[in-house]
Amino acid sequence: MSMRLIDQLAAERIYYHRPLPTLPDILLIDVPPGFSGEGLALGRYYPVILETLAEIHEFEAFLCERRTELISPSLLDRRPSVLRTDDIVFARYLPPAPGWPWLHLCCWPRHYTMMAPDPGETFARGAYTIDAFANAGDINAAERRFLATLGPSEARHVRSIPSVAGHA
Repeated sequence: MSMRLIDQLAAERIYYHRPLPTLPDILLIDVPPGFSGEGLALGRYYPVILETLAEIHEFEAFLCERRTELISPSLLDRRPSVLRTDDIVFARYLPPAPGWPWLHLCCWPRHYTMMAPDPGETFARGAYTIDAFANAGDINAAERRFLATLGPSEARHVRSIPSVAGHA
């Protein structure tokens, strides 16, 4: 039997475009109920971090490949990020369409990622964490908790950038 991920596992997906030119795009896959569960964002979403246009094309080709069994769409999960930073960078990704969640992406400097017992499991592409939220109130609360956890010395460079309101 021949199948494609684009028709099965990744049939429902949407692109979240980068809020700043230096950040990645995110493809969010709404995993079908038979494959969703714990370990996925909000129990059902699989985010794919795409740093370049070439990676977007490569990933779409990966989803379109014919295969004999379903596999995880983890093609880029362990590919090292090209984004390097000395500071913690976090960004809010607004839902591009109604019914999709808000995303919160963090890019962690190497000196933080190396503190994790298993950085390859903890950080996507060796540098990122990503969370999904059902609404603006939830992401606002999470960002406040995140900033409080960082404390005044780490959070001194944080600035809110006004943007167009999203849908949730």
